[in-house]
Amino acid sequence: MTAMSRRAGGAAGWAVLLALAGMPLIALTTQALATGWFFPDLVPGEWTLDAVRRIADDPRTRSAFLEGLRVSGLATLMAMCLAVPAARALAIGRPRGARWMALGFLVPTVLPPVALAMGLNVALLRTGLAGGVWSVAVAHLVVTLPYAVLILTAALTRYDPALERQAAVLGAGPGMILTRVFLPVAGPAIATTAALAFVVSWSQYLLTLLPGGGRITTMPVLVLAASAGGNPTAAAALALAAAVPPALAILLVVRRLDTLTTGRHG
Repeated sequence: MTAMSRRAGGAAGWAVLLALAGMPLIALTTQALATGWFFPDLVPGEWTLDAVRRIADDPRTRSAFLEGLRVSGLATLMAMCLAVPAARALAIGRPRGARWMALGFLVPTVLPPVALAMGLNVALLRTGLAGGVWSVAVAHLVVTLPYAVLILTAALTRYDPALERQAAVLGAGPGMILTRVFLPVAGPAIATTAALAFVVSWSQYLLTLLPGGGRITTMPVLVLAASAGGNPTAAAALALAAAVPPALAILLVVRRLDTLTTGRHG
């Protein structure tokens, strides 16, 4: 196979991947701008921004957007406060049984979402914590923490602890080693992990609805409510609005990929 044919095959492969990735976004955008879109029409007969304007002007949308940012922000903050020392211990300290510890973090991810949400809801009700922002953030922490620990552990396997030993020899204390050595080197991996943890938390529906007792409304809850109400145009417009924070987080991840894969900083 010639170099030109390989390049052509690679370009075709990327085109197919981009088409598949962009298909849901194209369909949602079309549905959000459609006045009426009925089978077998390939495209809507009329286009309008009315649904987008209604969604943007609705105070429930703004409230759900801000509530989601609060919940996911808290969940991400808690996850990173726990994930950084845990990942550091697993990747650098390599304690005995580290592999089993890593597998233990995966337990919440293999449970059915309904069972996990119901179990957490019962536990929070028993402790009197259900029904608030903190209870939902704690519920989200259960699913964000495993991903944060495993992703950060994999990234920190490239971290050289000799840098800290050299800094200690030169007289640096624990605080200076943390702020001048560890965080600058591991910062891109930590930022990337935090962005992905935020995306995981933002997308939670059952872990918001049940522990929140119906009092905490985030964007996924609004999207599912609009879909259940038989309003596909409103649901599509809400889904596009809900996709904005995860899209920004993913852009942060893409921006940091070069640093993570090549070791260049900046």
